[in-house]
Amino acid sequence: MATKKQGNMLSLFEDNAGAGIGEITADDLATPRIVLIQPGSPQIKKSSEKYLSDASVGDLLFTSTNTVVDGQEGIRFLPVHFDRNYVEWRLREDGGGFVAVHDKNTPLMAQTMRDEQYRDILTKSDGTRTELQNTANHYGYAEINGELERCVMNLSRSQLKVSRAWMGLINGTRMNGAKGEFTPPSYSHWYVVRAVEVDGNKGNYYNFAVSQEGPLTDKEAQLFSDAQEFSAFCQEGGMQMSLPKPEQGKPAIKDLSEGEW
Repeated sequence: MATKKQGNMLSLFEDNAGAGIGEITADDLATPRIVLIQPGSPQIKKSSEKYLSDASVGDLLFTSTNTVVDGQEGIRFLPVHFDRNYVEWRLREDGGGFVAVHDKNTPLMAQTMRDEQYRDILTKSDGTRTELQNTANHYGYAEINGELERCVMNLSRSQLKVSRAWMGLINGTRMNGAKGEFTPPSYSHWYVVRAVEVDGNKGNYYNFAVSQEGPLTDKEAQLFSDAQEFSAFCQEGGMQMSLPKPEQGKPAIKDLSEGEW
């Protein structure tokens, strides 16, 4: 995907060719987040303490301020960094709950078995079972009510296909500069993130859909500079969140896999 020359911004893109694309393993999950409100999400359950009267299935939620955005309208997102890891969960049938985050190259994956639900199950020495969930983390700025907010999108399960397509868009973008054709940094272009309904074996659910909007303009040079700093901040693990510490021998009760945190 090629874009036309954009004046002074083009030289900035070229000087930072390829930045914000490589994987740097994070030590933990990050927050605030953009999540999808699904049929089982607590935000649409009146009995839940997380209930939001303006939330509907298929909407997007910015967790930092509990701001609900129409999923069809979507949000503008400027990606600055990407990494991947494995999040370990206690099985939902055993009460669910976060256990740990592991490096993308964790040797634990070699000890897992794929079950009939296509989950990678780890059976521990005491007989307890957990799931290792492959998670792609997209960090960036989301435009929420006209303001730019730092956040992350943690994509897993069926969302991994969306993540791969998104990275394909970023890596496939080409521009022509003084030194010839190059791949601009991930934060050279805006993307639009929307929600789309998907027919599933166990009923309909919503997934993300990402499209490229266009490059930053000369008027957004300060944003580009901020994005450079934010990208470096993420690479250093600066967007890590503080997860609840589990009690001795017990996992934390928060389940982060379905947009419930």
